[in-house]
Amino acid sequence: MEKSIEPVVALSGLALKRHDRGPGIGAHGANFTRAMGLTMLGASYFEVQPGESAFPFHVHYLEDEIIVILEGEGTYRFGETSHKVTVGDVLGAPAGRAELAHQLTNTGTGMLKYICVANQTETNVVELPEHGVLRVHHRKPGGYESVELPTPAKA
Repeated sequence: MEKSIEPVVALSGLALKRHDRGPGIGAHGANFTRAMGLTMLGASYFEVQPGESAFPFHVHYLEDEIIVILEGEGTYRFGETSHKVTVGDVLGAPAGRAELAHQLTNTGTGMLKYICVANQTETNVVELPEHGVLRVHHRKPGGYESVELPTPAKA
């Protein structure tokens, strides 16, 4: 039997799960595009506590991302610049190398809520320039296979 597709998903009905990725790095979130049957586009909803970021400073080598701020305020670090962001702002995170690394931090006093949308590649390569590592994730039915490698030396 084929899996049913939910063409309409209510953000308020998502079962959010907490992911902690280190001190000050963590959020509650949920992917909602899988239930919609989407395979080439991914989107997740996040709620980030004041003072936290959902993810470390990172860049995807093969995936573009768009972030839409729904509630709260924060600072969007993009490469060597920082931008104050608030409700209604749309943030771009193009695929690339370390100079395009990004991180969104809740610098407000309330919850920061946003949606992140990205194209989905079979293999996701993520560089964490401040940690000196590459994470390679292979998407497969039922989960990911991942490996972590040192960042390649710059020529």
